[in-house]
Amino acid sequence: MRHDDSLVTILLAGRLCAEGVQPFKASEFWRLLDANGGGMDPAVLLNKGEAQLVQDHGLPADVAGRVVGLSQRATAVAFELERLEQSGIRTVTVFDEHYPSGWRHRLAAKAPPLLYAAGAIEQLGTLGLGVVGSRDVSPEGGEVARECARLAARRGIPLVSGGARGVDQTAMDAAFEAGGAVVGILAESLSRKLKRPDVRRAVHEGSTVICTPYSPDAAFSVGSAMGRNKLIYAQSALTLVVASDYGTGGTWSGATEALKHGYGEVAVWRGDGEGPGNAELEQRGALPVASLCDIEERLDDVVNRGLEPLAAAAPTLGQQSLL
Repeated sequence: MRHDDSLVTILLAGRLCAEGVQPFKASEFWRLLDANGGGMDPAVLLNKGEAQLVQDHGLPADVAGRVVGLSQRATAVAFELERLEQSGIRTVTVFDEHYPSGWRHRLAAKAPPLLYAAGAIEQLGTLGLGVVGSRDVSPEGGEVARECARLAARRGIPLVSGGARGVDQTAMDAAFEAGGAVVGILAESLSRKLKRPDVRRAVHEGSTVICTPYSPDAAFSVGSAMGRNKLIYAQSALTLVVASDYGTGGTWSGATEALKHGYGEVAVWRGDGEGPGNAELEQRGALPVASLCDIEERLDDVVNRGLEPLAAAAPTLGQQSLL
């Protein structure tokens, strides 16, 4: 049985059956819960008219209208959730056990209130090794991505990546081959990705979770990719940028944003296969690594410094495990 807070989160922030009324963006959703001084549980908004929402919770009239309009699709959303469940896709909100506690801690109001996931969702509770990079990666850069995937498998932590062509998919394929755990965070259709035989096999074997904060059937967009990138950094104990363009592209944007806002620990490859933007990322604060030993040392440093505050940030949402 789904908790009322979880259900209302899906109704207000989910993109399922949302024709006619615009669901709340992440920042709008968290601002809504902060109304009247903060601490509001979403369930208190259920089964109330616009006037009551304005009177009881101080919501602006237009916001109250959106809440009521979105709540009215409960039956349609329930059927859609059931359809997704039957296809192996679960809906996980910030009020559910397996929502990644690190996202809310590291991303604050930019954390998505919910995600759709297939596979071993318990993997979302473990910080992994993130591997990202350009689509047009060199053979040397591709080998770096593969070695990182094997390293994650040996250490028993998930390989975290975005599933895009190039570095992302190379690393994920290597993790599949090594029998390691994988957390794939997509900016493309989750439903379509699950049709790939290798992805479907990995999901069924129980060590992989593929997820997205967007509608499971949503097509790829540049905006979705930008939003997805920060989740990779927030899901990783350390994220390695294998190869980045300089001043342009999704890898560059994601890495510079993560460095600027502190979404997670960022390392950058400074060896054969690096991209033209890698040196500048080091100048902006990314940790330089030039060997697999360097990467292991960076991981060990994260462990030695401890991640207890990250786990303690959301004690009711499940604990974040250490490496």
